[in-house]
Amino acid sequence: MDKQVYEFITAQTGEKIVERRKCTDCGQEFAITDKDLNFYSKVSPIFNGTKYEIPAPTLCPECRQQRRLARRNERKLYKRKCDLTGKTIISIYSPDSPYKVYESKEWRGDNRDPMDYSRDFDFTRPFFEQFDELSKIVPKISLNTWNNNENSDYNNYISYSKNCYLNFGIDNSENVFYSSKSSHIKDSIEINNCSNIENSAYVERSGNTSNSFFIDGSIFIRDSFFVKWSRDIDHWIFCLNIVNKQYAYQNKEISKSDYEKIYQEIKSKIKTYSWLTWFIRDYDNFLKQFPVLSAEMTRNENCYWVLVSNSKNCSFVYSIVAGEDCKYSYDSAYLVDCMDIDIAGNGINHSLEVINCFWCTNIFFSESVFENSRDVFYSLNCANNSSNLFGCIGLTNKQYCILNKQYTKEEYEQLVPKIIKHMQKNWERGQFFAPEISPFGYNETIANEYYSLDRDEALKKWFKRQDKEYPINMPEGIELIRAKDLPDNIDDVSDDILKKAIVCEVSGKPFRIMKSELDFYRKHWLALPRQHQDVRYTERLRKMPSRKIYFSKCDKCGKQIISVYPADTEFKVYCQECYDEETY
Repeated sequence: MDKQVYEFITAQTGEKIVERRKCTDCGQEFAITDKDLNFYSKVSPIFNGTKYEIPAPTLCPECRQQRRLARRNERKLYKRKCDLTGKTIISIYSPDSPYKVYESKEWRGDNRDPMDYSRDFDFTRPFFEQFDELSKIVPKISLNTWNNNENSDYNNYISYSKNCYLNFGIDNSENVFYSSKSSHIKDSIEINNCSNIENSAYVERSGNTSNSFFIDGSIFIRDSFFVKWSRDIDHWIFCLNIVNKQYAYQNKEISKSDYEKIYQEIKSKIKTYSWLTWFIRDYDNFLKQFPVLSAEMTRNENCYWVLVSNSKNCSFVYSIVAGEDCKYSYDSAYLVDCMDIDIAGNGINHSLEVINCFWCTNIFFSESVFENSRDVFYSLNCANNSSNLFGCIGLTNKQYCILNKQYTKEEYEQLVPKIIKHMQKNWERGQFFAPEISPFGYNETIANEYYSLDRDEALKKWFKRQDKEYPINMPEGIELIRAKDLPDNIDDVSDDILKKAIVCEVSGKPFRIMKSELDFYRKHWLALPRQHQDVRYTERLRKMPSRKIYFSKCDKCGKQIISVYPADTEFKVYCQECYDEETY
């Protein structure tokens, strides 16, 4: 992060820089503030009346996040054998992974007891080395699926959903394809970072939307196409920054009859892929006529960065909803008093360096801890009112355990301080899980989406790699068809397409169309996609607001601002005041 930008934001939040350090990983200089030190002291554990201070980090915020993300494989799926039943299953762990993997329903059954793998702590060896050994023998869940999913085998991070295919991070959804980080979605395709969406497609960062397509950053949208940064509108086509209106085209209200003519014309044309791509390009050009907001922030108090809403006293946060007193946190909701958090929330508080943790308090340096658990350190996949765990894996409703071994309260509080001192001696204290003990190759994880590294760079930073090529699983005898040979008009696509695999025009990877997916395109007059779903996902990421912050000037009033747009951007960038004045 740019030093000048960091110091500007820090000054705005009233923090004082008390120390500057050089990241032991990337070499970048970063600062420690008085607020940081106060937070570390506040969350430091107390055993037998003695506080064991969590030290200030040795890694910069970006490298700390990179380590957390390097443990999360969302989208890379493999066929392999269940290590319990021998059944062929879908898993986020490759067939040659050294980890023991159980099918999700077996993992949740009565055929395993994680306490069977318990061990004593060995003070002659580093903690992370012992944790890695435990991680390799305690069975892992093949896919992160929870709570009564139905006909939704090919998904990861999914719960309470039905008839879903290739989604990554959804809940309470039905008949949904190729979507991520969304909830309460129904009969929709390619929905991302959204909630309460129905009969829609290609919707980003929006909510309460129905029968709408190509929507971005908007709420309460109905029967509309190509809408951005708007709310409470219906029957709009090509619009930006509109509030509480109906029947319009290119930001101008028109009569209902005129709208219906334009609507039918556009609907008839987006049935063809050539026209659909033309409309997308034309819409992008339309948006360039308007200024953009330097950083998207909504209803906040004393918050800094981008995609933050309904939050208070949060700095250096990205895509946060309802956060309070948080720092260096990302893609989360309902956080209180947290630092260094990724993909977490629903009441998590007083926590540090965690990823994928929900409904918990006092969680530290851990991954995937859930359901009213508390006081958990360096642990993984623990849930159901678990508490006072250190270095544990896969435990539910357990207390006072170390490396999956049961202790009394008195034994636990005597042993943990000794382990903390041992970790301090080995420079492990205050660090998230070491990169070399991630269960995934760096190129399998979402870390590579935001901090792209080639093979040599990843290995130099002690990350693993997954370079083995596995055959693409296609039914025997299936016919391949090149994307460019598909019928241009969805009306001309027969059911025979369900027996074929389309070769992506960008990546060359084959992909298939499902029956309910084809029905959706036909119902909503949408042309078939020509790119593999991974290519489409990468394109969506590219359009997200930058995770970098720049110093800039408002193109209207000249005031110095911080922005997610670099100085050479093609857009006009306005401060909040000028943006509101011009658009509303």
